[in-house]
Amino acid sequence: MNLKAVVRKRTGGDDLQMTPIMNVFLILVPFLLLTASFVKIAILEMSLPSLSQQAAPQSVTQEQQKQLVLNMLAIRQSGFELKSPTFNFPFIAKKGEQYDFEQLQANLRQIKGKFPDAEDVVIQPEDAIKYDIMIKVMDHCRESGFPNISISG
Repeated sequence: MNLKAVVRKRTGGDDLQMTPIMNVFLILVPFLLLTASFVKIAILEMSLPSLSQQAAPQSVTQEQQKQLVLNMLAIRQSGFELKSPTFNFPFIAKKGEQYDFEQLQANLRQIKGKFPDAEDVVIQPEDAIKYDIMIKVMDHCRESGFPNISISG
C-alpha cells in the first residue's frame, strides 16, 4: 500500500463542517445574554456651596436673603470634628471602635435649627478613612437636612 496516496486521499476530501458550530452558538449566545447581570452604578449628586446668594441686590433685606453657611466636617481616625459659624462643638470621639453617629446627627440638627436654609456640608476625611464610613457620614448628613455634600481632600 502506498502511504502517499492514502495521505492525499484523506487531506483532499474533508471539508470543515460549520453547521454544528453554528448550532452551538445559536443556543449559547441567547443563554449568555439572558444570564448576564449588568452593572448598576449609583451616582451621588454633590455640589459646592453657591456664591450667587452673596450677589443679591442691595434692596433685598437680610431676612429675605438666604445666609451662606459653610459647615466643615472632618472625619479623623479618632472621631469627628464639626465646625460651623457661631457654634463651637467639642470633638466627637469614637465609642470604642464605632463612630458616634448619634452625636454627630444631634450637632447637625442644632445647626439646622439655627440656620434652616443651610444645606451645605464639606466633608474632609483623613487618608486612612474607609469609603464605607464616608458613605455613612453622608447618609447621616442627608437625614439631618443637609443634601448638598462636598468632599474635600
